[in-house]
Amino acid sequence: MATPFAVEGTEVERDELLALRFVAADLGRVPVRRALGLGAGEQRSPFRGQGREFVEMRLYQPGDDVRRIDWHVTARKQAPYVQVMEEDRQAAQLIWVDLSDSLYFGSERALKSVLACHWAAFLAWRLLALRHPTRAVITGVGDARPMMLRRSSDVAQFCQRLVDAHAQLAGQYREGTVPPASSDIASLLRQNPTLWLISDLSHWQPDALAACLPQARINRTLILQPIDRLESDLPDVGVLQGRARDKRVQLDTGSASVRSAHHRAFEHRQRAWQRWAPAHQARLISHFVHDFDWGEVNRWPIHS
Repeated sequence: MATPFAVEGTEVERDELLALRFVAADLGRVPVRRALGLGAGEQRSPFRGQGREFVEMRLYQPGDDVRRIDWHVTARKQAPYVQVMEEDRQAAQLIWVDLSDSLYFGSERALKSVLACHWAAFLAWRLLALRHPTRAVITGVGDARPMMLRRSSDVAQFCQRLVDAHAQLAGQYREGTVPPASSDIASLLRQNPTLWLISDLSHWQPDALAACLPQARINRTLILQPIDRLESDLPDVGVLQGRARDKRVQLDTGSASVRSAHHRAFEHRQRAWQRWAPAHQARLISHFVHDFDWGEVNRWPIHS
């Protein structure tokens, strides 16, 4: 029997994206009852993030705003602590699906692009449930016009755009995608949104992405990165055939040195992004496609 809500295969189905509204509801911690009027007593927001009222102190985590560090507590505890503030209930959000050609790849269970589309749909449903004003944009293929996700019908339309964009990616697959120009995204950074970037980062260099995302115009950046296992570790299967820059190449995966060099290159690239993220008030969240399950979204800062 198939696992409910499993992300599998090479295609994106609209019904599966629509069904993710149930996943978003199950994993959420939105109170069943809310205050019905003003002035009924002190009410603490169920959402956390940047805001006006202090909630608590906690240890610094990668991606936290360094401006929230409490230096007095840090000096006393000899460890960095940040102030957690009540979040504005109307905090702006932007979902950016970077549907580049490099995502159209998968060696096990599903393509990276399929997982990326499911993540985008889940985020849209989740942020709608939290009543955040949310915009969404798909770059690379498909309709690149930004959408406002105000109601369920808007999210359903966004799900259809994801399906259409993925179908176009499949039909026009090619190598050498050029990263989107900074104007494609910079024009959407009104109200200092929290940016959810869904990308494998394969066609980005850290400096280029930093130039595309002016830090002063973003509350914080969360990068969701799908990774295929072959990108990290090559199997010992002998010679693999492939193409690189329109040339045929052969990779001898039977060689331990080749496998080791491949893994070192992957680790070097990941460490570069892990160093880049906190320096740019971003958080990098990476998942391998072959073992992703929806319980892992508890690592995403969307449920408190």
